[in-house]
Amino acid sequence: MTISSAINRSGPYRGDGVTTAFEYQFKILEPHHLQVIRTDASGTDSILVLDADYTVTGAGNDGGGSAVIVPAPAEGTRITLLLDVPFTQETDLENQGAYYAETVEQALDLVVMRLQQLKERAARAVTIPPSFDSATIDKLIADVLALSGKGDALEAVAAVSQYLETVADIADDIPNVADLTQTAQQKAAEAAQSATDANASAGLAVAYATNPEDTPVARSGGLFSAFHWYRKTLAIYNDVTNTLAGWLHGAAAKTDIVDADEFAIADSAAGWGLKKVLASSVVKYVCVATGLDFFTGFIPAYAGVASVTIAPGVGWFGGKKHQTTLVTAKTLVQLLDTGAVQASKTYFLYAIRNLSDGTTDFVMSLSGSEAGVTKPAGWECLPGSRVGLVITNASGNIVPFWQTGNEVKTDTYMWFTATANVQGLAIPSNVPVGLSVDVWVLIDTVVASTGQDCIAIVSDAAAANYTTGAAHQVRCRSRSGNDYPDQSAAAGKVRSNVNGQLWRYAAVTSTACSASFLVCGWHDYTCKRLFA
Repeated sequence: MTISSAINRSGPYRGDGVTTAFEYQFKILEPHHLQVIRTDASGTDSILVLDADYTVTGAGNDGGGSAVIVPAPAEGTRITLLLDVPFTQETDLENQGAYYAETVEQALDLVVMRLQQLKERAARAVTIPPSFDSATIDKLIADVLALSGKGDALEAVAAVSQYLETVADIADDIPNVADLTQTAQQKAAEAAQSATDANASAGLAVAYATNPEDTPVARSGGLFSAFHWYRKTLAIYNDVTNTLAGWLHGAAAKTDIVDADEFAIADSAAGWGLKKVLASSVVKYVCVATGLDFFTGFIPAYAGVASVTIAPGVGWFGGKKHQTTLVTAKTLVQLLDTGAVQASKTYFLYAIRNLSDGTTDFVMSLSGSEAGVTKPAGWECLPGSRVGLVITNASGNIVPFWQTGNEVKTDTYMWFTATANVQGLAIPSNVPVGLSVDVWVLIDTVVASTGQDCIAIVSDAAAANYTTGAAHQVRCRSRSGNDYPDQSAAAGKVRSNVNGQLWRYAAVTSTACSASFLVCGWHDYTCKRLFA
């Protein structure tokens, strides 16, 4: 924005009772910066009220706009439009704050507008020469005030203005009149000089706003324009940006990120101040924000009838890191959270975390949830931290197992043998109870003579019966006298319920037929181990 015109008033326009829009030809920034004066037929001025008597168009335009007066001024009235910028300064430039050239330019525009406004008023004022002493000025003011109370007499003088030449002829008798006339002329010259100075100030303001880069403002002692500093600031910004990009591009590449690595981040809680954040904190934020619990490793292995080993691993449970770098060897007694080891039980193996130093250890419990685990003092067991299962046999010893990922293999154990029809839910031997798993099932069917038929099926416990199309089903059939063999075998995985049950079914035509059901391990599909 600039103030490219010295025009500071428009009018007076004559009213005709029809015209409502009256043009002003100077720039204003706000509608209330325009003063509208209506002069009636008797010469009395009235200042109209914005939005009540008139509205303004063209605010911000270099060429001005219009004042729309409703109702239309009557015939015989006159309309005058003047600048009326408030004598306040509301632009606040903060130290080290953001620099906006448009804000500075607008403040300068307002300065020029006020100068033009003063110029217009000065052009209509009677001024006193600076050479007048205070006594003379006081006498002049007193005389003017005295005349102000003689309105009727002044009107009478105006009525006989044709006789003023006669009065001039007797000037020797009124020498003071000549002195006052000279004073009036001097003040007129001073007013003209003030207008010239105002125009010079306006030009200076424009120079402070728009002078090209590296061009000092004339008569400023080497100062530069707002545009100059805008260009300098832009150059610094581009230089910093290119430098940071160059640093990043030229930095050595790092193949692997570790927990102690640092990233830069703008802290919203600290007024966007620059902070550093560890790589481990980024992982923690993602885990907490998504509610994601996961781990790798921590695979238990059978070490003996009363002990296991747990492989190294790392995981995030409840938004906190758990990690071991060495194999952890534990006896059942060392692992147990409370009481004595019980026979024929399913124990749940959990990773636990030390509250003071974050180290990781392990505990086994009969509780199927982390909340029910009895923790050592100073340790916590967080949600999602179950890493495996341990099963004891009738002697209270560990059922031998071999585990890869979440796949657990055991010796093959006989579940039951059917020589008659049977169906319903049942718990296989040596499989977890208290948690749903995919159980590995083997079925053998045998017939002994022609015409015999033996069908054996194991289905998901949730299927209610074998005929409902369970997601998992192992089916085996032997029948003599046709294309079925006399003996057949089948194997596969079937999903148990939380009670450890599977749906079993056997249909035989003779007691000479038999169906043998066996189990040899399970897949722990709810364990949150990755890549398993």
